[in-house]
Amino acid sequence: MRAAPVGDRAFESAIPAQVLDRIQHGTMRTTYRSVPFYKSPFDISLYLELLGALAPRTVIEIGTKFGGSALWFADMMTAQGIHSPRVLSIDIEPLSEVVDPRITFITGDAKRLDAVLPLDLLEALRHPLLVVEDSSHMYAESTAVLEFFHPVLETGDYIVVEDGVVNQLSGEQYRRYENGPNRAVADFLAVHGPDYEIDADLCDRFGRNATYNPNGWLRRR
Repeated sequence: MRAAPVGDRAFESAIPAQVLDRIQHGTMRTTYRSVPFYKSPFDISLYLELLGALAPRTVIEIGTKFGGSALWFADMMTAQGIHSPRVLSIDIEPLSEVVDPRITFITGDAKRLDAVLPLDLLEALRHPLLVVEDSSHMYAESTAVLEFFHPVLETGDYIVVEDGVVNQLSGEQYRRYENGPNRAVADFLAVHGPDYEIDADLCDRFGRNATYNPNGWLRRR
């Protein structure tokens, strides 16, 4: 893994805005096993590489929507030969109809994860952990997720903050996020930077921050 200094990287993606808009159009039409999936082609590839290198025993996803990504994570973990993979998927209003013994769907607020992830459950989770923050894309929620998992993550675990790229999409609907994911990552690393590395190999695999998660692939030192 090539680590990047946490304070030295801009969040802008090398992908031009016009191209990002077209990619977003396709991303919002993606499905997995007939379930809406909503992952960009860059990040599908990057997550596959991370799953192979990290071999997480547990994936915790904040933001379920229809459950396509939870199902994909469970299947890809199984395909990687991970024994008894576990996926916890949390959403304030889950819409998933997926039923899978590897996946636990939990109704909960990203800003109050302590209410649904008590200490005894967290202590029982098998590491390595992969935490995926894909909730509202708002600053308060992304910050709450980062701060909640900070004391939970162990050396080598990953937390990925998704969709900071919304700040570069041209649609007026994306302005409401007020650059939330990127601001949350920047402020979190300003405080906890010595404890994390930005995985530049993943961020820059297809070009500088050619991912929906610019500077958002974070490895716990």
